[in-house]
Amino acid sequence: MILAQILGLYFIIVGVIVLYRRRAIMPAVSRLVANRPLLLVMGLMEILGGIAIVLTYPVFTFDADGVISIIGWVLLVEGVLYFALPSRKVQRFVRRFNTQTWYRAGGVLSFVIGVYLAGSGFGLF
Repeated sequence: MILAQILGLYFIIVGVIVLYRRRAIMPAVSRLVANRPLLLVMGLMEILGGIAIVLTYPVFTFDADGVISIIGWVLLVEGVLYFALPSRKVQRFVRRFNTQTWYRAGGVLSFVIGVYLAGSGFGLF
């Protein structure tokens, strides 16, 4: 389960960094969504990654494969929204969640999902 290993380690690293550096990340995210060309490229990349994961892991189960499938669907939906919605709507949406509380919750959730995926991928669970 190489993808569980990769995504697990990725989510652990990102979760810790988000928890530690959220005050520096928040303005960067605001500037990112204000840059429409960059947002379109990011949306296209998320669509591509989401499709690749969804086609590889098409199951909804309560194990690592199901978590990976959900991650793929989230990437796909988010990418479509970034690419299809007007810039102002994307900015308004991101502004709602670009708060320290959401970053704390997201960092913890990312870390927990990462530990689960890495543990499953490396055969610890």
